[in-house]
Amino acid sequence: MSDKPLLPSMRVDDLLSELQGRLDALLSARDRVHALLEAVVSVGSDLDLETVLRRIIEAATRLVDARYGALGVIGEGGTLKRFITVGMSQEQIEQVHHWPHGLGLLGLLIREPQTLRLADIADHPASYGFPEGHPPMHGFLGVPIRVRDEVFGNLYLTEKSGGRDFEEEDEAVVTALATAAGVAVENARLYEETRRREAELHVFAGVVAHDLKRPLSVMRGFTELVYENLVERPGHDEDAGYLKRVLTATGHMGRLIDDLLTYATARDAALDPVDIDLNTLVGELVDDHVTMVRAESAGPGPQVYVGALPAVRADPALIRQLFNNLIGNAIKYTTIDRVARIDITAEPADEGWVRITVADRGIGIPQGEHEAIFTGFHRATTAYSGTGLGLAICQRVVERHGGTITAADNPGGGARFILTLPVAAHGGTARN
Repeated sequence: MSDKPLLPSMRVDDLLSELQGRLDALLSARDRVHALLEAVVSVGSDLDLETVLRRIIEAATRLVDARYGALGVIGEGGTLKRFITVGMSQEQIEQVHHWPHGLGLLGLLIREPQTLRLADIADHPASYGFPEGHPPMHGFLGVPIRVRDEVFGNLYLTEKSGGRDFEEEDEAVVTALATAAGVAVENARLYEETRRREAELHVFAGVVAHDLKRPLSVMRGFTELVYENLVERPGHDEDAGYLKRVLTATGHMGRLIDDLLTYATARDAALDPVDIDLNTLVGELVDDHVTMVRAESAGPGPQVYVGALPAVRADPALIRQLFNNLIGNAIKYTTIDRVARIDITAEPADEGWVRITVADRGIGIPQGEHEAIFTGFHRATTAYSGTGLGLAICQRVVERHGGTITAADNPGGGARFILTLPVAAHGGTARN
């Protein structure tokens, strides 16, 4: 038998070396895919457009190990209206005479959106040179960012570390990031547009409410004067009745305007959270409602049980509106043949939160409308007057504080509203 090996030792070494190289490539590819996924998550995790743009170019430079990066936002006329840079020091930025306007190579990418990879920028026929004071750059990778069918801008990456050229894999990674970036930019733009419209609507609601309430107050004031004059004179009962209906209508309109303003501000107004003593606040509201019912009716007043309530960390005005609506609804939506009964209790929820239940013995909630009742202008019944905004306001207030509110049937009749609110900070001074 021959002692000659089946494979020369050099051949074995080559195979082992090749295998090691493939393993290293697989590990590198895995790490790069992981880095790309992290970059995509980072870019899409914010809705502020400025933050999104900055994160896009920072992620791109990290992924391809580029020294410099920039994101050019295309404006009207095919020029760059924004140019966000990464990698240049403040001193370098101050030395640059002006940022690119979108001429030369950058202009080419604007006119003909495409991926472009170069070993040296100066070798391309469209190269226009750099502005005065701009640091020298050689290797280049440009990738367009598309938002739907619109080219929003371009990613520009230069100077791969170690003086290496950008590779096909770099191009594929940045192209994938640019696709995710387009989605993130669109979301951020939609969010900004929504917030802008909400701000405009908020201002509009305030102006309209003021302009409506002023003539309404004048009309109500003169109507009250005439009504009081007529009720004291015999033979004018019918006319006084008409005026009474006008006063009722103006009162309803005033409440609608107030609810519209509250509905608008419950989501957009800045929060001023403090520690609030719910026992005091709810007690005051209950006293106000019970006193009002007894003044308007000769029958027995509502029966209200208030358990021990904790202090919560919340905006005082919004929380007062929240419980005023819930208590008022519990009393209002009770049939005339029953005495209103309300139970307000609390129990611990998740750490840092409290669960509060407001239960009543009223008319209850129609089947299948337990979620719909929180929709603006939804009215479960037309047998009672109202604007249909009370519970929508409650939901906005609770959600502004990070909590939840749900509706359920109350065993034995009526409804239960369960909401969560943040508990007060330890050692805080509670306000009512």
